[in-house]
Amino acid sequence: MTLNEQIVGCALSIIVRYDRFGDNHTYREITSNFTFTTHDPSGETLYGIDVFVDPEFRGQRLGRRLYDARKELCEHLNLSGIVFGGRIPNYHEHADTLSPRAYIEKVKNKELQDPTLNFQLSNDFHVRKVRGYLLGDEESKEFATLLRWDNIYYTPLKPR
Repeated sequence: MTLNEQIVGCALSIIVRYDRFGDNHTYREITSNFTFTTHDPSGETLYGIDVFVDPEFRGQRLGRRLYDARKELCEHLNLSGIVFGGRIPNYHEHADTLSPRAYIEKVKNKELQDPTLNFQLSNDFHVRKVRGYLLGDEESKEFATLLRWDNIYYTPLKPR
């Protein structure tokens, strides 16, 4: 995404055969050790690798536009949905008193704020699973939510 010829945001995605990975994968596994060779144009699921917006341009709904562009791409390519692992960066502030599950429930119930998870939930993504996901992510204590958005317009193709 550019503004006045300056890159201010980006959404990185790959297409995968999700049944090869299921809901118990790590970031390292879904990206094939960060090489992205798991991208398969004949896959049925858009997998979100990363989204970022330049801090100087936050608050202008650019993240929402990037998420909407992913949804449009998913519909255009007739993919079943979008899946990604979402960091929970404020979890470290509560890890001594809350399990990841309890933390996520409190965020869902608006008892706690997590800028990433709040944003994802407000964009129609649903938590499918909580798991160890990204090694070295100290803020999230290496946990992540596995989120999904379903393409209601998806039409499975007949087997070839």
